[in-house]
Amino acid sequence: MMEKAFSCWNNKEIESALPLKYGDLGVAAVIGWGGIQVFDTRLDIVELCYQYAQAVQNNSCGQCIPCRTGMRVLSDLFAKIRDGRGEERDLDYIKSLSIAISKASMCEIGQSSPRVFLYLLENFRDAFEATVKGGGGSGPEYSFHSLLTAPCMQACPIHLDIPKYIEEIKAGRFRESLDCIKSRLPLPGIVGRVCVRPCESNCRRGLVDESLQIRHLKRFVADYALKCTPNTRLAADHAAQLASPSSLPRVAIIGAGPSGLTCASFLAKKSYEVTIFEMLPESGGMAAVGIPDYRLPRDIVREEVAEIEQLGVKILHGKALGPHFTLEDLERAGYKAVFIGMGCHCHKSLDIEGEDRGYYGYVPGVYFLRNINLGLMDEVPKGKKMVVVGGGNVAIDCVRTAFRVGFDESHIVYRRSRREMPADSVEIDDAEAEGVKYHFLTAPKRIIGENSKVTGLECVRMELGEPDASGRRRPVEVPGSEFVIEADVIVAAIGQEGDFNCMCNLPGVEVTKKGAIIVDENLMTTRNGVFAGGDCVTGPDVLIKACAHGRLVSMAIDEFLTKGKTETLGEVLDEKFLAGLKVYDPAESIALPAGPGRVAVTHEHPSERINDFREVDKGYTADEAVSEASRCLRCYRVVMYACPDDPSNA
Repeated sequence: MMEKAFSCWNNKEIESALPLKYGDLGVAAVIGWGGIQVFDTRLDIVELCYQYAQAVQNNSCGQCIPCRTGMRVLSDLFAKIRDGRGEERDLDYIKSLSIAISKASMCEIGQSSPRVFLYLLENFRDAFEATVKGGGGSGPEYSFHSLLTAPCMQACPIHLDIPKYIEEIKAGRFRESLDCIKSRLPLPGIVGRVCVRPCESNCRRGLVDESLQIRHLKRFVADYALKCTPNTRLAADHAAQLASPSSLPRVAIIGAGPSGLTCASFLAKKSYEVTIFEMLPESGGMAAVGIPDYRLPRDIVREEVAEIEQLGVKILHGKALGPHFTLEDLERAGYKAVFIGMGCHCHKSLDIEGEDRGYYGYVPGVYFLRNINLGLMDEVPKGKKMVVVGGGNVAIDCVRTAFRVGFDESHIVYRRSRREMPADSVEIDDAEAEGVKYHFLTAPKRIIGENSKVTGLECVRMELGEPDASGRRRPVEVPGSEFVIEADVIVAAIGQEGDFNCMCNLPGVEVTKKGAIIVDENLMTTRNGVFAGGDCVTGPDVLIKACAHGRLVSMAIDEFLTKGKTETLGEVLDEKFLAGLKVYDPAESIALPAGPGRVAVTHEHPSERINDFREVDKGYTADEAVSEASRCLRCYRVVMYACPDDPSNA
């Protein structure tokens, strides 16, 4: 037992650490790569160490002897002390063995996990000695639960096992790598091209030299499988499953975007009969109609949609909530659960003079991209010079697409500096390489027109003031700095929002003042059996988060239809708990010399690629993928928490 509560985590001692909770359960202690936190001093520290050593051994990959064998020996030593058979020299052996395992192991499980034993022996040896002299441990009963994570895994909204699928690539097992990815994400080819890569900003390799090209490794295995084993038929076992009628309830999904497709995929694999209702003539949501082909080729989207359809999912196009059906219609048709996965396909207004004049040449960015992606070129305004207002990925997509549809000049107007642009830095650089002209610290003030056509955009210079709610410095207008940029076409791309006209067709579903659907932790709305996820819940957000919502909803719907109710999903509790532990520490010092930097991805030359919609990034070859995967540090972390068996003792 410990004499006092204490907390040392990520090399920081916290004198008054707030007690942690796992859901509604009070946590007695946490032990892991980052240290140890004790909130209940009745906890037997030796038992905690034994349980943690067991958990580390269970999660060891077994590829190196120090971790595989050493952790088993450590757990035996802790068990010996706990059971009253320990000697004081065992404590010295634990110390020397922990040092050896930490220094000799091949990956972070073996390197980081034993350090907590060293810390405890150095600072609380008296507690261990008391257990040895007292003939064993004692105290209240506790339940011990372990979690496996990694900084990149925790940063990924869908929590892909990134070290695992990268390790498979390193070994040349590309199909196994893809299987690992698709166990949680059915759209690897799409996400492998357009994900904003939160995992890479939390890659510990980046603290040594450069983070791994995680997104491109995902794309590589998706493309490799497509080239080598095209998806022409279902596996025999699943084909047999589809041949027999399902006895499970029917589920309706509104929207064939990333969240709806992901949800449908996992429900279909559980043998549910799933129908998706999509208002557009194409599946894929914004991935299909909002992202240009030079970043995400249409055949990639269609191939992954087709694979989901092969699971038995039906997709009905041209079916919009409101004009064509209501929730009551779906219930009358026998659907026992509904998932609303609508995206944000409407634009935000610039709110400037001239925007409501109906000038030819003024177009919202989402409509500009949609019409081009759907081949509706007659709906795309023509001209020689385009000006795009905005700084996000949609703005960059628009300004790069301009050259590809015949414009000679393409400009972007952004009211903050380049540093504050929310668009992907790679896309910003690629646009500049293609000849896009940037106007930073510039804000639109008035759309100028003549004879019902756009002729220019009046702008005003800005300067950065104090930070606003987003943490970015607020742009402030410079008086008297107005100027005009001549233009034939002006594209507004400052943000998107949902088509909330259809919200009146959701009786019983509560919506916020901003038009977002209100959901609980399991993404169920205020109407029983109706779930929602993706942009209609979060507002415009990244594609991978919509996929994560779709996966969670599939589990919640399964629980609702099998049990008649939903309890907070274990994965939701795990995520909240791990988020509080700060799995990635940007201030961490890693004692490794810098090695080879990331393997560069080749691109089509700017002078060639701007003439058409060929894919700009060429992706990795097999040798390049293996080389990049070999840079992974395999930064798994094992963490364990203890809760009292009797909550009243907490």
